[in-house]
Order: sequence, then C-alpha cells, then structure tokens
Amino acid sequence: MKRVIATGKTVEDAVTSALVRLGVTRSQASVRVIREPVKGLFGLIGGRDAEVEVTVVLPPEEAAKQFLAELLRQMGLDASVKLHPAPSDSGAHFALEVVCAESALPFVIGRHGSTLDALQYLVNVVANRERVQEGYVRFIVDAADYRRRRRQGLCELADRAASRAVRTRRSVSLQSMPAADRKVIHTYLQQRSDVTTTSEGVEPNRKVVIVPVVEHRDRAGER
Repeated sequence: MKRVIATGKTVEDAVTSALVRLGVTRSQASVRVIREPVKGLFGLIGGRDAEVEVTVVLPPEEAAKQFLAELLRQMGLDASVKLHPAPSDSGAHFALEVVCAESALPFVIGRHGSTLDALQYLVNVVANRERVQEGYVRFIVDAADYRRRRRQGLCELADRAASRAVRTRRSVSLQSMPAADRKVIHTYLQQRSDVTTTSEGVEPNRKVVIVPVVEHRDRAGER
C-alpha cells in the first residue's frame, strides 16, 4: 500500500499534489483530511495550508501479491510471486505461486505444508482487511505444485487404507495430520460406500480413522 501526505492552499490542491506524486487517479485513491486550511489575519499572518493523507487503493489480488513478495523478502528468501486464477474446485478466487530455487522450497513449504498454510493465512487477512462491504476474496498460496501433489498423495494413502480396512474388517488409523489434510481424506472417501471416516484425538495429534461399513454396522448392532 502506497501512502503520501501532502499540503496545499486548499484540500483539493493538497489532494492533487498527492495524486501527482503517486501517479494515480482520484478513483484509485482514498483521501483522509488531516487538517483543513486556515486563513491568516488579513490573509497574511497565521495562515495554515490544508494537509491530507492519500492512500492508493490496490485491488485485493495486487495487494496480496505485493504483501507476499515483501514477506518472502523479509524471510531472507530470493523468490518471486506469480498470480493465477485459482483452480475451479478450490473454492478460491486467485492462486499465488511462489517461484524460488529448489533448495529454498523446504523453507517455503514447511512440514506438511505448514509454512505455506501460514503464508496463505496472512495473505488472506491482509488482502481482505479493508473489504468489509465488497466481499471476501480468497487466495491459495502454493509452490512447486505442492498442494496438488499433496492432495494426490493423500488420496492414494486414503485408497490404500480404505482397502486395508475393508479387507481386514477392522478400522485403520492414519498418522496425525493438519485439519486441511484430514478434510481432503474425509471428502475423498465420501465417494465410497464400503467405508466411513471419523477424526479422533486432540490437536496437533488428531488423526483420521477409516472404518469399514461392516464393522460400523456390527457396532451399531451391539448397541
């Protein structure tokens, strides 16, 4: 966000001065009057110019992109940010892709995507903090196609665990994982009629349990 404080004989003069310095039009800016002009005695003594603060109102996608790039810089990472439309099934409006050297990816992604999730949370907060009336714009932050690969891996894990549960007629507990990963597995296995899923445990050790339908029915019968 760009902000300039300017003065002028009138409020409009001060605003015009600020707009010229920022290189934007009036419709792209937000104006706050800090001080109204005061005429001096006989027009000479004690006069005071108007003072305004003019802020450039960036579109949410541009604000998100600039914020993420600056955040990565402050993390000491040599990375750039690309803006794309989000995948249609993601529930988001835009995707921000972090482009960096392969050696930096572990720092950008984090364990099970924890750093990406933290960056994504901050990006969404900053980009939407002044959009009370305009509606929430959701962003996904990704790097090296991690989220798609992670989702694919989770679905493959879910398939293997579900097949084992059906074969052994016993519940299968997966390793503890973040809520977002658990949601992927719950949603993915809803398409199957031979298993159900639940979550057990307390964060951060909460895990998905896959229950074969036959066991679920047996338990219901026992009650």
